[in-house]
Amino acid sequence: METIKQWWSNDLSRGVKLVFLVLLANGLPAFIILMSIPGKTESFFVWTVRPEINARLLGVMYSNALMLVLFGALQRSWARVRITMVVITLFSVLATVLTFFYLKPFLAHPWYHLTYWLTMYLVLFVAAPSVFVTHERKGGGRLPVSIPLTSAARAVAGSSLVVSLFSAGLLLFRIDVVNQVWLWKLPPLVGGLIGVLFLTHAAAYAWALWDGDWLRVRPMFWQAPLTGLLFLLLPLIHPADLHPDMQTAVTAYTLLAGLFVLAYIGVILGQRAVEQRLASHAS
Repeated sequence: METIKQWWSNDLSRGVKLVFLVLLANGLPAFIILMSIPGKTESFFVWTVRPEINARLLGVMYSNALMLVLFGALQRSWARVRITMVVITLFSVLATVLTFFYLKPFLAHPWYHLTYWLTMYLVLFVAAPSVFVTHERKGGGRLPVSIPLTSAARAVAGSSLVVSLFSAGLLLFRIDVVNQVWLWKLPPLVGGLIGVLFLTHAAAYAWALWDGDWLRVRPMFWQAPLTGLLFLLLPLIHPADLHPDMQTAVTAYTLLAGLFVLAYIGVILGQRAVEQRLASHAS
């Protein structure tokens, strides 16, 4: 309890902390349900997710949000959390809007499930943009760069931006095309939410390239290997949910996801070497 009191009283804005806490209250129960009992979403989640691999896919989405909240909660200044808030703000707005285009799965459940979902997202819909705009006006904009991004970091972030933007467009607007080539069938609501996740990540990578300071944008690099590893494991854990005769596609998927994870680990290690070199020169 004392640790929580100290965290609440530290230098990080309480507005940011409030957004983090609301997201935690929304994301943690969903993550636990989707990851631990993916076959029981009909009873324990706000809509029924089938097959189980899609429930776990949404669990990966929530794990990504929880990772960013954890990284953000450990910071003490707006400059260090604003890239996290880019993701949270855009996701809060877009996921709320998306809900009204895909009400049917929610309406198949008791009314209080949709009420809970909308209440959480509407709070974030209002709070996250308000916090972002007010804090960015007060202490944002172009800030001095203390540890610049390496060329490798910029290349990986730029590639991730393009891939994320392309994936978001297909998932949001051409889910039928995605389902013709994807390893398993994605329902429109699941595909839409993952598309929103990719879109927010594309915006965050663009922000990282614009900001240019490793210490401020590193949460987006830190989350990538963990998120990529979880994506990699999905078809390996749920082979029964894949389309028939997908072994070659699964191998290609595994290799690409593995390369993604290794690329980000390489960037993190490279930036760590730059940090150490600059620290030794300063001393």
